[in-house]
Amino acid sequence: MRINDFFNDMEISENDKIYAQKAIAAKGLEKHISIKEYLLSWREKGYCRYSEVATTYRYDKRIRNVLYKYISYLEEFFRANIQDNYYNKVEQEFWISQLKELLIKYNQNLNDALENLSFSHLLKQMEKLPQEIKDVCISIKSYVNQNIKALIELRNAVMHNKFLVLYKGLKFCYVNGVDSEKNNGLKANIINLANFLPTGAKEQYVLDINDCRKQKNNKGKTRWDLPTQITVMLP
Repeated sequence: MRINDFFNDMEISENDKIYAQKAIAAKGLEKHISIKEYLLSWREKGYCRYSEVATTYRYDKRIRNVLYKYISYLEEFFRANIQDNYYNKVEQEFWISQLKELLIKYNQNLNDALENLSFSHLLKQMEKLPQEIKDVCISIKSYVNQNIKALIELRNAVMHNKFLVLYKGLKFCYVNGVDSEKNNGLKANIINLANFLPTGAKEQYVLDINDCRKQKNNKGKTRWDLPTQITVMLP
């Protein structure tokens, strides 16, 4: 049985067996097996602790919650800057076709049009704005197109509740702070989002990401046992 595949070579306490049964029923056996296999791929010894599997699941959820918060912030920030600069100047040559269509649909109401513009089209519109507006909103100056593509994919993964530690669909981006400046790992994509955030929000984002690794709210749960290989620490 697959359940035996999960518990084989697993260090687990009697109390954790109860937590494990509940977690597997709620979140799926195959996901738990995938997490275990991923952790084992980093080990020379062929076993891991259930507390590591459970903590990996909780850590991934914390990371997704932080990313959701700041991606939403970024969307609002971009829309607000376009709205504030062009609320009474809606006839612009640099509007992308998708925004022009929405302006027609919503009777030239820029706010309504922007609210219904997808994130990917919003970023495309940001690229088309005059340089003085872009300088306020986008601080990165190199590899902008590739890093925007990576940001869109990260946003989609978060919004569709992908399990990020195991997700293979993240795109390459160019950032400092990883082994290679070009990287498609989770840490690189987390840094990439940070580089799009304005000062103030970026600093708080770094604190929130780093805070995800800490033990908290652990009453009635498996002990916090975060594997080092999945931990993301931002400078």
